[in-house]
Amino acid sequence: MSQKHEGWGWMLAVDFFFAGMGGAMLVIAGIVDLFVGEGRTSALASFLGAAFMALGSGLLIFELGRPFQSWRVFMNPRAILTVGAWVMSLAICAGLVYTTFSFAVFPWSDWVLVRKLVAVVIVVSGLIVATYPGVLLGRLKGRPLWVGPGMTSLFLTSSLVTAFAAHILCGMIVAPATIGDVLARFPAITAVLLAVQLLLWVSYMWVKISGATEAEAVAARRLLCGEYSSAFKYGLMLVGTVLPLLLVLVSSPLYQAAGAILVLVGGFILRMLVIYAGGADRTWLPGEVKYRSRLPHGDEAFMKAWNEKEFWTTNK
Repeated sequence: MSQKHEGWGWMLAVDFFFAGMGGAMLVIAGIVDLFVGEGRTSALASFLGAAFMALGSGLLIFELGRPFQSWRVFMNPRAILTVGAWVMSLAICAGLVYTTFSFAVFPWSDWVLVRKLVAVVIVVSGLIVATYPGVLLGRLKGRPLWVGPGMTSLFLTSSLVTAFAAHILCGMIVAPATIGDVLARFPAITAVLLAVQLLLWVSYMWVKISGATEAEAVAARRLLCGEYSSAFKYGLMLVGTVLPLLLVLVSSPLYQAAGAILVLVGGFILRMLVIYAGGADRTWLPGEVKYRSRLPHGDEAFMKAWNEKEFWTTNK
């Protein structure tokens, strides 16, 4: 029997990175449109927000295995994975539609009310997509580093800060249709979010080590003084948080671009660290050992017959 469910790999980490950043990019574009006005953010950012989520979805399909049966992800309404798949699909489609309003070649580009409604959709669906990875990980009671509500705050903050950094870079490549002071405020907002992210990580480590179970303390120490400590301290905290916080506050596009790139690097390191460090520790739930002892190993007669039938059905 496949052991794919025992651990996740780099494709899920990359999916979380692109999906979270892409969803938050649409949230920012939609909020600016609704409360400030149209054309204040780059159309490239709206397009890339949807494209990043689509890229993440593709990686998730391969991470789950059996890509030709990925449609089954949409078929279980009681599963959080199904809810996430439907919301992400909605966000991708709405993001692409929203991008078309930036181009006069489309006849509906001046339909203001419709654009506002689509903006509402991308704000709501993008916020769910940006929050979803943290919610998913926090529900896994057998993973001591992930379990609890703290992971949701960490992922949402990281999604927002990487999204603001991506908007800064997109604005430098393709300028907004309406030049204003909105984009000029994004570096300061990014710096504030980086400070919040730093405080959240300090709090998260302190809670895990001092106020949680022994298993959670061991998992947290793996980041502080274990095999992942260098990546955590120097990669995420120094290169991905403190250095870009200083760089984006310098009133120079070159420094701000460098800071935005480091923010993206830090967001990527965060996902990789959380997935691999969190997957290294496992606690068994009541009755789980007995349940797993009864699972087939894959060499049973009925499993061979089932796999053979599935192969011929798929390749028919």
